[in-house]
Amino acid sequence: MNVGRAFLAGVVGGIVMSIGLAMGRAMGMPANLEMMLGTMLLEPGTAAFMVGMVMHLMISGLIALIYAWGFETLTHRSSALIGAGFGFIHALIGGMVMGMMPMMHPLIPEMMPAPGAFMSNLGMMGVLAEFVLHILYGAVVGAIYIPTLVRRPAQATAQTI
Repeated sequence: MNVGRAFLAGVVGGIVMSIGLAMGRAMGMPANLEMMLGTMLLEPGTAAFMVGMVMHLMISGLIALIYAWGFETLTHRSSALIGAGFGFIHALIGGMVMGMMPMMHPLIPEMMPAPGAFMSNLGMMGVLAEFVLHILYGAVVGAIYIPTLVRRPAQATAQTI
């Protein structure tokens, strides 16, 4: 497995997700994953957003290692389409984790609204964003990552006498 390339692919995928979230915020959807992550450690503000962004990109890089393992061992290849399929599974898991945020985050629900499972508390746009952004992340990781080729020894051929 090419760990460096996988991690880089995940960071790029995380950047794409953050751009998508910023576009959503510009359209009025109050989803701010970076701030949610940063306020687990700091009070809300610019520093919390920046810490949250770094946390998001690190997590994105680490999750891409799981994708790379899947590309290497399950599909033996990668592509944007295969990555998007992995992204759908990732969206299912991530959506369930979002539902557990009030148990993990010290400011939810007192100071920050709970996103709900699959970001459902943000309405249909939240649920759509949850799936589209994870599928997009997977497509980016799948497009960037290149599985290593493992050559297996050729099987011995039977010799006829």
